[in-house]
Amino acid sequence: MEATARMGQRWVALVDRGNGYAEACDIVEWLPEEAELVGYICGTGDAAHGDKGRVVRADRHPGFLAYERRPQVVGALPGMGWTVCYRLGAPPPGGAGGPGGTDGVGGAEHLERRPVLAWLVYDDGTVTPCDVDPDGLVYCSTDTPELHHVEPPDPAVGCSACRC
Repeated sequence: MEATARMGQRWVALVDRGNGYAEACDIVEWLPEEAELVGYICGTGDAAHGDKGRVVRADRHPGFLAYERRPQVVGALPGMGWTVCYRLGAPPPGGAGGPGGTDGVGGAEHLERRPVLAWLVYDDGTVTPCDVDPDGLVYCSTDTPELHHVEPPDPAVGCSACRC
């Protein structure tokens, strides 16, 4: 049955809320309807349609846009000294030659560097860094629009885990 092909994968229904952005609602069940599989979502709280808290057919929900498969994490690798850099604010006047630096990215004071805690490996083959901020909160770096670049470990420092 085609439903088993979708088991173990994460699917969402994209629903337009009328506010300019699509909400991703998790598909909680796939059921055969005539010749196709139909996804069901938990009600999204639309009081006008009385679906809050109920499981409803996604493609008949007001504002339904599409189904979308989301990759799932299948593994994690250690950060191994990599660093994620975020751009904070605008570069200083005059660009890289302006006050505060000549590093070609607008001055070091405008970048925040965070250690990569782990590399997440997804079932579609992508690998993304997860970093940790000074408060100990973990972020998926690629979900942040301020991501500037990722830096490899400094070979002169060596690996802190094995002291090589």
